Amino acid sequence: MSSRKLSHETFNTRKKSSLNMKPEKAEKIFGYTLLVVGLVLIILPVMLALMVFLGGLATPQLVPVPTGEHDGFAEAFAIFSNVCLIFFIFIILVWAGSIISTRGVTMIKDVKLKLVGKSLREAADAAEKLEEEEA
Repeated sequence: MSSRKLSHETFNTRKKSSLNMKPEKAEKIFGYTLLVVGLVLIILPVMLALMVFLGGLATPQLVPVPTGEHDGFAEAFAIFSNVCLIFFIFIILVWAGSIISTRGVTMIKDVKLKLVGKSLREAADAAEKLEEEEA
């Protein structure tokens, strides 16, 4: 009966510990999430720009192309404006992705540095205890 009670208590402590996530782990998960979101914001515009450049994808029409008269300059200006605006939007998305992924990497590094600092303090405390015991 006592082993049954012991296993039940063990299960309860495991359940509580799994629900209470350590702050370092939460920061690390959030850091990896930011890294993935940033990489998606970098890779997606690059792929779309490559598809537009190679001709596999039509350029979105942000500036309407004049259809009434056949003015070559107005048509060329509208097409050039559409391409410039789309690539400007892509550049902004890549820039935002680089900032977001940098924040994610910083959070991941900070967690590792905190853990290393914590283990160094524990090692120093253990060394001090050994010195006190020897003296």
